[in-house]
Amino acid sequence: MKEQAAAEIIMLTHNRELHEVNLGWHPRAEDVLWQPTVQETKRSQNGALNLRYAHEVKRGALVRMRELIALHTPWLRVRYAF
Repeated sequence: MKEQAAAEIIMLTHNRELHEVNLGWHPRAEDVLWQPTVQETKRSQNGALNLRYAHEVKRGALVRMRELIALHTPWLRVRYAF
């Protein structure tokens, strides 16, 4: 299993409409997901205005995730980080 295992790290892109829907489903999770102070706007290919983590925040989070993986599951390779 360890030889075949691989992780994907995907940083969330969010938008106002999804935020409103999620508030009805799980408002406590939205407290974590909806962080405009560390996110920046991005226009998607379909024209929607989204939020994504600011470049420096995302870089730091990816570094930290790789550190945690190396510490707790050193055999786990990261196949994809976005």
